[in-house]
Amino acid sequence: MAIKVKEKFFYASGAVANGVKTDAFTFFLLFFYSNVIGLSPGLASLAIFIALMVDAFTDPLMGVISDRTKHKFGRRHPYFLLGMIPMGLSYFMLFSIQTSWELSQQYLFVWMLTFTMLTRLGMTIFEVPHRSLGSEMSRSYTERTSIFATRELFGWMGGLFNAFLAYTIFFKDTPDYMPGTKNPEPWIYYGMTGATIMCISVLVTYFGTLKYRETYEVEIAAFNLRLILNQIFIALKNKSFLIFFFGYLFIAVSWGMGSSLQIYMNTYFWEFKSIMLASYLGIYVLSTISAFLLVPALVKVIEKRTILLLAIMFAALIPPIPIFLFINGFLPASGTWDLFYATIPFVYIGNTCLSSSAIIRESMLGDISDEVQLDSKIGQQGLMFASSSLIGKLNTGLGILMAGIALEFISFPQGTDVTPSAENIFNLAMVQGPLVAILMFIPFGIFSMYGIDRYRHQEILAKLEET
Repeated sequence: MAIKVKEKFFYASGAVANGVKTDAFTFFLLFFYSNVIGLSPGLASLAIFIALMVDAFTDPLMGVISDRTKHKFGRRHPYFLLGMIPMGLSYFMLFSIQTSWELSQQYLFVWMLTFTMLTRLGMTIFEVPHRSLGSEMSRSYTERTSIFATRELFGWMGGLFNAFLAYTIFFKDTPDYMPGTKNPEPWIYYGMTGATIMCISVLVTYFGTLKYRETYEVEIAAFNLRLILNQIFIALKNKSFLIFFFGYLFIAVSWGMGSSLQIYMNTYFWEFKSIMLASYLGIYVLSTISAFLLVPALVKVIEKRTILLLAIMFAALIPPIPIFLFINGFLPASGTWDLFYATIPFVYIGNTCLSSSAIIRESMLGDISDEVQLDSKIGQQGLMFASSSLIGKLNTGLGILMAGIALEFISFPQGTDVTPSAENIFNLAMVQGPLVAILMFIPFGIFSMYGIDRYRHQEILAKLEET
């Protein structure tokens, strides 16, 4: 069944909320608490780790609850509005903390932990049912890819718009704060704006997709604890799901770590000004649109596994190249526009590959959920996409955790008044470049074992029709 463009628009608009949150958590959260507020990177990493442990329980639980919900507005839509309130309010509170409060490390830690957990919980309540709805809108091998390509596009655009506002409005460079992200005053307005955008995104996707609230025909299972545990066990035994879970997990660890350290690289290694970082956003937009157009076309002639493996390989190999070129004197001086222009091709290719891999993974998970349904005899899209939501949070959570540990390991200084040494900066570059690239080849090996192609998926759908 072909889905109309406007229907894809309304569905995909919900991804803006997660895009805003992901951009903030990946690129700004650790820097804000460590280099602006003054919380130890180790404590910040611990807060993220604890929040992740909570997510490990709430995400699958939300998937199971959503799969088994009976409501006049469907089994997915009621949770859109329920998750919006804690998501938006807690996100605002997370960035509302002020340096003038002069809180101790312990109080800073408690504040960060509390509102990080509540923001993630609100996102779980909304995001897991929303991802699941996308899989239920169509079961077509190619149409499903188009749906999630649109969703990925909107997610990236939400994050990029959030970054655009950050660098052009909230964190402009000033004589006192270079770059402007070191200025403690605008962060509360940054949080307020992001929370507002997230809530608007949820409302648009809620009202725009009410048509699909009752389109799924699989019988809804009851809340039987023994049955639920049995169905989860069946899902966990599925080879395709295990490959997806651990492959995506290692992508999340490596890419999340590199992304969390990117603001440090831009500030201390490349020495880019805020206007330069804002100019990067155009490249990110172009690369995201490229992936949006490229992947649905490629999936018509190439298997999803092949596209994913190529995307992972280039995403690993391309980003470290400018670091080595710069260290060996083959690129212009730091902080110059010439250096900025020289890095553009690498940023474009790397981000196109990352966006492409995200689109393909979400589409693959929909196919995997069909296979799991064939094994378990119960539709478990909520549980399947709960794993994707969880790993998406691991992307930022483990990324910040690993980045915080790395910063502690290389003794990178904290606070706005301390300047890192040349050795600190070199070690930072080696972690953010080569180490991240090496980690990216672990998921390459894992996903090479993935076995669902278009022919296998046709067999699955045929057998589901027979049952």
